[in-house]
Amino acid sequence: MTAVTATPRRTYALHGVAVEVLAEDPAVAAQLDMRLRGFTGEADAAGPRLRFEFLGELPASGPTGPGRPVYETPYGPLHYFPGDDVLAGELDGVALHCEPELGRALIAAPAFRGTALYLATHPLTTVALMELMERHGRFALHAGCLATADGDGVLLAGPSGAGKSTLTLALARAGMEFLGDDVVFIERPAHGPGARLRALGFADTLGLGTFASERFPELAAAAAEPPAEGFPKRLYRFEELFARPPLPSCEPRVIVFPEVAPGQPSTIAELDGGEALLRLVPDVLVTHPDSTKAHVAAIAGLVEHARYYAVRSGSDLERAAELVRELV
Repeated sequence: MTAVTATPRRTYALHGVAVEVLAEDPAVAAQLDMRLRGFTGEADAAGPRLRFEFLGELPASGPTGPGRPVYETPYGPLHYFPGDDVLAGELDGVALHCEPELGRALIAAPAFRGTALYLATHPLTTVALMELMERHGRFALHAGCLATADGDGVLLAGPSGAGKSTLTLALARAGMEFLGDDVVFIERPAHGPGARLRALGFADTLGLGTFASERFPELAAAAAEPPAEGFPKRLYRFEELFARPPLPSCEPRVIVFPEVAPGQPSTIAELDGGEALLRLVPDVLVTHPDSTKAHVAAIAGLVEHARYYAVRSGSDLERAAELVRELV
């Protein structure tokens, strides 16, 4: 499949993987730079290289053979085509064609404005990045991630609406080091003495809404700013809000599964490993068999490495944050 190369380009260094963005539209370039500007170091020329191209339309040739749905969104599903090893789909007029074997994702729309800009530079870019990074041994989890000053990490895992982002903000506000509020990459250890599993931070933009302004008074002014057209929330960099840089990596010691419990006191309960594994495995995109098996193995290694708890986050959010902090 041949694509017309877009310009200009910018390259980021994401945990040993070069991520090249090619976009003529300045709005696209600005959104991707806001998301990735924490990874502006020099990429290893001999290391893995990924490429994201933003185009007006996809080339005429597409995946062949039957595909199966592997990722559901409010805007529609994305499908995996095993005969071509392609992840593809269209969300509200914005198309994705991701070729993991080539390390390339093509994202196309007639115009990148409003909702189309949001879908292209956020959900579709995120899903493609997760799949492409997986092929290079960096396995994604939908989780917030924080750590102590000593690098002992806690993952806040769960589906949308579980309270991950709010509890992540509460812990960052309480002084824990921030690695990300929605996605983190797990890197399995190399063999040998002292080798340890690592959580690799993805300090993406933070979305602030009304709930955040009600819970965190010092963020009220930022949360009151209206979002850009087509975006669900106003987006900020962590360092804009907290005046300190995010942490690049940590050793995950604890996995917390938050649940919002309005009007109730915050509580914590220990889980067993089987329950933790069942809650984490849905994060795996069932695409290429080898990469899917490797992703599940990475999650199993994480479960073996960590302790796990369910936290019901009630009206006393500070207490919920305190319960989590005491675990690490």
